[in-house]
Amino acid sequence: MILLNYFEPETNSWQQISFARLPTQLSADARVWLNLNEATPEEIQQVLHRFAIAPTLAEDFSRQRHPPKLETQPDFSLLILRGYADPDFSEYSSSAQVNLLYSKQVLISLVRCQSASLLEQLTPKIAAGQSLIVTDWVKHLILAVSGSYLEKLIAFEDVLSELEDNMLQRGSDEQMALMMRYRSVLRKINRNLAYQKDIFADALYEEKSPLLNHFSGPDVRDFYEKFERLHSMTDLYYDQLSDLVEGYMSTTSHQINERMKVLTMVSTIFIPLTFIAGLYGMNFVNIPELVNPNGYYYALLAMAVLGVGGLFWFKFKNWW
Repeated sequence: MILLNYFEPETNSWQQISFARLPTQLSADARVWLNLNEATPEEIQQVLHRFAIAPTLAEDFSRQRHPPKLETQPDFSLLILRGYADPDFSEYSSSAQVNLLYSKQVLISLVRCQSASLLEQLTPKIAAGQSLIVTDWVKHLILAVSGSYLEKLIAFEDVLSELEDNMLQRGSDEQMALMMRYRSVLRKINRNLAYQKDIFADALYEEKSPLLNHFSGPDVRDFYEKFERLHSMTDLYYDQLSDLVEGYMSTTSHQINERMKVLTMVSTIFIPLTFIAGLYGMNFVNIPELVNPNGYYYALLAMAVLGVGGLFWFKFKNWW
């Protein structure tokens, strides 16, 4: 189903009309917003054909998954963004895909989002009796996409601090697995943010950037700074998690080394004792010490001296 909102300049009001009633020629003051969230593939193609969208733009716009990008043709611009739809960073099911085709009068939006609250934020608001320019809607959507990351990144800072305290006091394999899961999610969203940051970074340094045809320089800089800050925050949190993982691995490795050191010392002490016991346990007739009435005690004394001497040697070397 195609949801079409049409601003009629003569009545100065918004109307929801069917796609068939859309005028062939739009007046200069008319505004059109086509919401294709619930449209079928056939209806999407019908809309794209109606506005003569270039095949390359139409193909990218229709895809369910596409990396963030900006592409411009003479009449329409294509902007693809990705928001974060999951409640936190413990899982990454899918992004909120925001596909926008816009001109000075027309906005065609296709938003695929599993979160009802985020979907509401990604829906432009139309005030009764007010004629908003299309770039205001696009600006609202860009800010909503950046906000979908910012809110969760700010909340994650407290989670990370608590996790760091727990790891320093009583680290566990369960917390280690949680940190690895967080790192995986942050790495994925970091890629999305890098794409989106580069879109606006390129616009800042290109004098003829297509974004500057619709947005002012301060607006584009604001978009870039928001996504650059988000990208830096994910880098920072990822590095902090990596430090915690490495710290836990180092602590675990140190604990294992301490246990192995104790086992090694015990083995080193008992090796000569085992040798003496094995030597006099051999079944040979001619072993001189077998006929010595005090041979048993001499053997025990030798074992005791070797064992205690080994302990003193380890203590002298500060090995324990």
